[in-house]
Amino acid sequence: LHADTDDVTALGLLLVLAAALAWAAANMVAKSAGRVDMLGFMVWSSLFAAPALAVLSLALEGPARIASSLTGASWNAWAAVGWQSVGNTLFGYGAWNWLLARHPAATVTPAALLVPVFGMAASSAWLDEAMPAWKLGATALVIAGLALNTLASRSAASASVRATAET
Repeated sequence: LHADTDDVTALGLLLVLAAALAWAAANMVAKSAGRVDMLGFMVWSSLFAAPALAVLSLALEGPARIASSLTGASWNAWAAVGWQSVGNTLFGYGAWNWLLARHPAATVTPAALLVPVFGMAASSAWLDEAMPAWKLGATALVIAGLALNTLASRSAASASVRATAET
């Protein structure tokens, strides 16, 4: 409701939906992998993704643009690449996959609802992005839904334990 209609394209929406589908598929693969070394799992997964991403980059950007980007990148850009590869990919997804392998998905996945909340807060703090009332309201709604889900799950689990103890 708050985005300019010119900013939302059919291709952009399709790519976001495809990314969500890919993330769901990756979660199912990680869940089915069981209790393996998730850091090693992420390293090998990334190794197999690299050639496909390199081919796509060459096809879409071309060698000249890639060379120009690599030689002209600032230390901030390289720090961002380092953070994305080590911080987000290896640690973040490794920890996420470790949790998925050891706990029910219904217990782990509600935490993913906090990603946009932290993203908006970080962009406001570091990039001075505006936080109008509707964004704050959306944030409160997400946090309230997450709290309701967490509290309801705990309440149901407590009731189940009490019912088992009584029988």
